[in-house]
Amino acid sequence: MIAYEKLILDWQDFVKNANIIKRDYIFYNDLLELNKIVSFVWTRRVGKTYLMLSFIKQLIEEKKIELEQIVFLDFSLNYWENIDYTEILEKYKTLFPDKTPFFVFDEIQDIWNLRQFVLALFNLQYKIFLSWSNSKLLSSELSTHFRWRVYEYQVFPLTFKEILRFKWIEEKNHYSSGETWIVKSIINETLIFGNFPEIVATNNVMTKLDNLKTYFNILFYKDLLERYKIENEPALRYFLKVISKSYTKTININKIFNELQSQWIIVWKNTPHQYWEYVQNIFFVYWLENFYNPNSFKKAFLCNIGFNKILWDKENMGQSFENFVFLELVKRYNKVYYKKNWTEIDLFVEEKKLNIQVCYELNFDNFIRELKPFKDNWEQNILIYFNREDNLEIPKYVKLLSVLELDEIL
Repeated sequence: MIAYEKLILDWQDFVKNANIIKRDYIFYNDLLELNKIVSFVWTRRVGKTYLMLSFIKQLIEEKKIELEQIVFLDFSLNYWENIDYTEILEKYKTLFPDKTPFFVFDEIQDIWNLRQFVLALFNLQYKIFLSWSNSKLLSSELSTHFRWRVYEYQVFPLTFKEILRFKWIEEKNHYSSGETWIVKSIINETLIFGNFPEIVATNNVMTKLDNLKTYFNILFYKDLLERYKIENEPALRYFLKVISKSYTKTININKIFNELQSQWIIVWKNTPHQYWEYVQNIFFVYWLENFYNPNSFKKAFLCNIGFNKILWDKENMGQSFENFVFLELVKRYNKVYYKKNWTEIDLFVEEKKLNIQVCYELNFDNFIRELKPFKDNWEQNILIYFNREDNLEIPKYVKLLSVLELDEIL
């Protein structure tokens, strides 16, 4: 028997006392009037719950809603076998007979009667926030069932500016040498362990690793093996290792099939293609098309950079830095590509006609190579670096930006 009264009061108390650091998202008050379900989607532990709570606190502070209206239920826990909206409403009314509930549902993909449960409350005209960790199901099921009545927030990992806030570093246009060293150390750590809120917030390396292992195990066992009923665990694990090693590179799925065969892991030829679809659905990877040829190989980017650390325990700062810049861009722009014909450009923002090369260590040995793809491109050309040698001669057609100046392109 679920003690709904206790859950409701406990979460209201949590909301009241939660210390929220502002993220770079705006809540549009019109959503309260437009009869919209507000959904928060992306992978687990990216901060969807945190953002929902920050919006709730904002609405309470602005007197749009009251704390006593909040009914928060976390469906990632294991005790939701049978859930009845009428029972929840009945228990809420015993606590607050004169209030209208405002429902907040976390990880709602984990309940079996999703459609009936949400639809019943929606038809009763209640306001609903919900978080979801599977993009394909959200698009094909939730939006279909509710017909344009869903407003979606895609919740991404922490951006550069948000990381500084979580570390209580003041945002500045210019930093002293000492401040620059501190900020770069923080970003360097992020390139190793990833930019999920819990990971960034702690300074303990072992805690970071433990959290990453927990994230991965939930994703592997619950979101992949269980959800898609995958029985070949060795094949899936090998597939994820290949993807996590090859992030920011083009992915040849047929080549992965051949590698599986060479490892004596027997799979159907179509299996790696199915895995590729699944890992996109659960936001393990984000893929980019070639701007010049959408049918060519896709580039893979990790939604959680830290998974490379878990699966390989190796650090490739160049790949991680490119992945970090990509996550900054994809949060803001709808269409990000890479370019490849006779040369290759790391990232291309179609909206701004912006070519971007990313280099962790810019020096005399690689400077010419990094500039070469820009030579025949007359759009905006930006080279983003983490560290650089002095006295590099910068051509007029290239804008050179430090990691500390990321906001200048956003």
